[in-house]
Amino acid sequence: MPLRYDGSMLARVHAAWLLALSLLRTIGRRVFRPNSHGLALFHSNYAQDRLLPLTTADRDVLPAFSGCVACGLCDVGQATSIAASQGRYRGMMAFVLSASRSMPDFDAALDALRHVDVARLESLERVCPSHVPLRSLAAFVQRHAAAVS
Repeated sequence: MPLRYDGSMLARVHAAWLLALSLLRTIGRRVFRPNSHGLALFHSNYAQDRLLPLTTADRDVLPAFSGCVACGLCDVGQATSIAASQGRYRGMMAFVLSASRSMPDFDAALDALRHVDVARLESLERVCPSHVPLRSLAAFVQRHAAAVS
């Protein structure tokens, strides 16, 4: 069967050419610019977005933080703290949802944390049906807010 150079064959040749070109470009970058990847590249790409690289330990605890099902049980009895904060603290549920899902806002989350003490976090952990480790989340936020500042 003779080779036909119809549209599909031309498309395959074109795809193979692009793949080969991309491979050569990647190899060339690694040879001539060996430090243009990894952590340095992450910092240059995401510094303005205020995103920080995560350690292995951070990545291991993130799933536990995002287990919140937004049931609102942790907001029961928080009216006084919410009112006293003048809008900085909207309740523990809002804190958990924002702190576990939006990493650039750690400094805002840290401001909200000033209205809840460790004893309150401990008592709220006991009523959380999802077992979100609120004290660990607070420590995580404090660590990352300090690094962003």
